[in-house]
Amino acid sequence: HLATQARWGELGLNTEEPLIMHIDLNSAFATIEQQARPSLRGRPVGVTNRISYNCCVIAASYEAKRLGIKVGMGYQEAKMLAPDLVMLESDPPKYHHVYQKLCSIMKSYTPDVVMKSIDEGVIDFHSTRQTLNKRPLQDIGYEIKARMKSEVGKWMTINVGIGPNRFLAKTAAGLHKPDGLDAISHKNLHSIYGKMQLTDLTGIARHYEARLNAAGIFTPLQFLEASSEKLRKQVFHSVVGDDWYQRLRGYEV
Repeated sequence: HLATQARWGELGLNTEEPLIMHIDLNSAFATIEQQARPSLRGRPVGVTNRISYNCCVIAASYEAKRLGIKVGMGYQEAKMLAPDLVMLESDPPKYHHVYQKLCSIMKSYTPDVVMKSIDEGVIDFHSTRQTLNKRPLQDIGYEIKARMKSEVGKWMTINVGIGPNRFLAKTAAGLHKPDGLDAISHKNLHSIYGKMQLTDLTGIARHYEARLNAAGIFTPLQFLEASSEKLRKQVFHSVVGDDWYQRLRGYEV
């Protein structure tokens, strides 16, 4: 039904209460190392699979990121940007332990939890809203943040995003890193999109940005305002255009 409406350009914004929560453990591997080793807290830290001359950064602490170090950067280049960088070899059992703790905390609110990766998960409150979780989701989000600090360690920070679908919940989780909590609904959707670039949207990399630009779409607001027909026929050349038309409006695809 949504797809049919999308094809005819009739779909408005999803006005239901946002009941999807996205949890993102900030700079997971590097932050876990800082939690385990207090002497590293506040210092630029990088994690690699195996330290060698040609190794690359697979995770970086926020202190390292602020100095320009990015995931995938070579060790030598990273050391040039941050001579004090501490590079560590990865420790999977340690990260898996934190992953299990995060899973346990999330599932204590509802069984409807999907882990997207070792440091990201989604909680769907639809099935338990009327029975278990009547509190504002923002309150639950702040509680999860506090529990990570008390049950795992005080250096652990997470970003929490709340939205009517997974896409907008993930978008909200990325608005204020590290340690943020934001919610997106039909009430603030336009103002949020107005502050973003196309490539800030999950799933829109340079290739899709070029396609959108070729169709005269240069901002997320223009992307939102485009008809499903235009997205389907001019930009994505498939039903993927209908998917984006729905996703941007807060509907689950």
